[in-house]
Amino acid sequence: MRGCLFVLVLAAAVLGSLAWFGSPVVASAIIQAALEGSGYHAATSTVRATSNPPPKLLLGRADRVDIEGEDVDFRTFHAARLDLALTDVDVVARTAGGVSGRIDGAELRTTDGVAAVADVSIEGTGGTAAATINVEGATVDRVVRDAFQRQFDVALTAVALVAPNVLRISAGLTTVEGRLEVDAAGAIALRTPLGSSAILHFDPSFPIRLDAVAVAGSNLRIDATLDTEALLGG
Repeated sequence: MRGCLFVLVLAAAVLGSLAWFGSPVVASAIIQAALEGSGYHAATSTVRATSNPPPKLLLGRADRVDIEGEDVDFRTFHAARLDLALTDVDVVARTAGGVSGRIDGAELRTTDGVAAVADVSIEGTGGTAAATINVEGATVDRVVRDAFQRQFDVALTAVALVAPNVLRISAGLTTVEGRLEVDAAGAIALRTPLGSSAILHFDPSFPIRLDAVAVAGSNLRIDATLDTEALLGG
């Protein structure tokens, strides 16, 4: 009887140790699979799930999940780097209570068909998080010149960003100011007396919605909303 009791106690201790130390590995693998199922792939990727106590992870709950990736694809969206921290994660429901981090070298769609890159900062709680997208002025200059050449057959001689949301363009001796805005299709558009022209937009496969645009110094700042549940495949 004592021998059987010892075996049972030993087995319980082993199972307890596996639950305590092995649950982060199992949970991290499950979350990695969920991300890949939603369209996430990376050349190198690390997913770490932690919880206190660790066995809570076996119930599908994580206090924090860190996701780091290089050369990242999310369906047809591409970025150079991704570094996100999600808190209060329900692995089964694929929801998160909060998210923060960065996406660097995120590719934007442009009218000339050549990818432009931007950096994205993310911070928020609940199913959606606030995102700030920074687009360099040189990128705006290039795509605006191309848009006017293609759509209006006008060769611009100067392009300048002016706060709060004005783009000043010149062609020869003529200077026109246009207002930057988010159009009905969710793209960054330039509205001038000549009409409205979309110049930048995010790949629609990535769950981010552009909300507002403003000039920030020599660059363009875009306020957006990230759908964290869609990112997790929820």
